[in-house]
Amino acid sequence: MDRLFVRLVLYLVRFAGAVAGVWGVAYAVNGATQAGGAITVRVLQLPQATDRLGLSGVRLPGGVSLADGELPLQVWGSTAAEQVVSRSDVLLGGLCALVAAFLLGRLLTSVFEGEPYRRGNAARVAWLAVLVFVSGVGQALPGVAVASVLDRTGLGGTFGPAPGLSWVPFAGAAFLLALAVALRARRRASPAP
Repeated sequence: MDRLFVRLVLYLVRFAGAVAGVWGVAYAVNGATQAGGAITVRVLQLPQATDRLGLSGVRLPGGVSLADGELPLQVWGSTAAEQVVSRSDVLLGGLCALVAAFLLGRLLTSVFEGEPYRRGNAARVAWLAVLVFVSGVGQALPGVAVASVLDRTGLGGTFGPAPGLSWVPFAGAAFLLALAVALRARRRASPAP
């Protein structure tokens, strides 16, 4: 494979990771500067609150629907902690992408050099699985900010946090972990160089 192409791919992966890491931190820091301002959180209307809100008889215009009853709720007077925690999924995802980019860079280097079973690659893939898992768990963190906002405003009986977890990162982490186990088994089965 052309060495220039390989180096370009490696630089692009590392650059993308660095941008994601810086963006995640900058986005969270920007949230901290928004304390006292408005915070928009995703909430679900609780079934027992339908009559209190008067939304049960409302007819929506054609082509308009609520996504699984999920609503954006904008509340003023936010705290710095609410702002940062509401953006913590981006912060954690960016930091995980930063670390993953450098792990992936080392992994791709060995693959491009024709040594995919090089010592340490199984551990790198396992660490990638951990980072994907942590990033997936990070999707639930804005729910903590939603609970704080609802508690502060007294709307906890009317709304609840919208679910933020997806099965995709967990399936990806399981696949990467299985790949790490397979790489390790292949490494052990092959003769030592």
